[in-house]
Amino acid sequence: MAYGSSKINRYNMHQLPPYERMQYQRERRAMAAETAQKQANMANSFANIQSSNVVETGNIVSKIAMSRMSKIA
Repeated sequence: MAYGSSKINRYNMHQLPPYERMQYQRERRAMAAETAQKQANMANSFANIQSSNVVETGNIVSKIAMSRMSKIA
């Protein structure tokens, strides 16, 4: 993200021409949106894994309980 010879930061961004400043801000927003989308996708996949893990644990507990009930009866 270097424009010219130095990196752009909040202290020297005001030195850019208005058009280049807008382009830089658009690039930054696009990168931030992409990062947020990746993080949301990862969080959703972890939530799906966790919920399926809970369901399978419930299934195992249910099978154990049913097998114990059938042994008693």
